[in-house]
Amino acid sequence: MTEKIVYPVDNINLASRTGISAKTPFSETMCESIDTHQYKSLLDIGCGSGIIGIYSLLNQMPFVYFNDIQPNCIQLTKYNLQQQSIPKNKYEFIEGSFESIDLSKYSIDLITFNPPQLSTDWVSMNIFKEDSEKIFRNGGKTGKKVINNFFQWFSKQPTNKITIQLGISSLLKIDSFLETTEKEFNLSGIKKYMKKVPLRKFLYPMVKKMSEREQNEREIAIIDNVFYKNIHILQFKNKSQAKLNE
Repeated sequence: MTEKIVYPVDNINLASRTGISAKTPFSETMCESIDTHQYKSLLDIGCGSGIIGIYSLLNQMPFVYFNDIQPNCIQLTKYNLQQQSIPKNKYEFIEGSFESIDLSKYSIDLITFNPPQLSTDWVSMNIFKEDSEKIFRNGGKTGKKVINNFFQWFSKQPTNKITIQLGISSLLKIDSFLETTEKEFNLSGIKKYMKKVPLRKFLYPMVKKMSEREQNEREIAIIDNVFYKNIHILQFKNKSQAKLNE
């Protein structure tokens, strides 16, 4: 990134609540990848604690729409905005599911989303005590249920000038994910940013069952007996818009 970051994500301290982290490896990676001076208005879907939108506002993003389906996340984000002394004329809340948002009503040029993507074929959601964390992690059988719902919603919107940035785990096989998404939803996608992070230990049993080839496809590495994956920030644009920017 070329712009000067005044408030690194590591220096932003937000409140959390049970089942809602102040930051996650995904949200931190997303913050590190955003060119905050390039866009005028961000839609932060699944805002959680508000970290991505708050980071963006502190680093000169003109305006942010915060969205979450969980009322307790909206309340937490409101509290964190107040604690950071961010003026109320710099943001707005859109409560409810992202599928209920009509983008034609808003002036938005960037959407960020760290979608739920944990496969229920791999891990039962019952290992999480809080309903908020189950919602945050549940990606359905393949891990792609919410992601596919997002792209289906986006494909029906007036989206020619909107850029998407998604935080996607390498466990979903990034190259295959990009190829399928481009074909099914007429989008142009790139790998914008990547960060290696430790794998959660509840995934170890599943990973140990994988062949070496499958581990490689999912970008799983073993360093000092610790499993690692990659978090990718994938950027998508409508194919016609992407061609104009070439």
